[in-house]
Amino acid sequence: MKHESIHIPNLSYIAAFVIGVILFASIWKAWFGSASSTVVFAGMAGVAVIVTVFRIRNEIQHRNNKKK
Repeated sequence: MKHESIHIPNLSYIAAFVIGVILFASIWKAWFGSASSTVVFAGMAGVAVIVTVFRIRNEIQHRNNKKK
């Protein structure tokens, strides 16, 4: 099996997801006084969608720049 190195941009997307969930939960708790598991799950889903969209957009731009 070929050993592959970790692609650094992948780590940045994972970090963005984790930081986004933590910020969402803490801001929600500060503004509304509670951070139930449903709210945190909704925040995780929202952050996951945003991070995924940005990753796909960046991958498309990266491939378009390689073709030029």
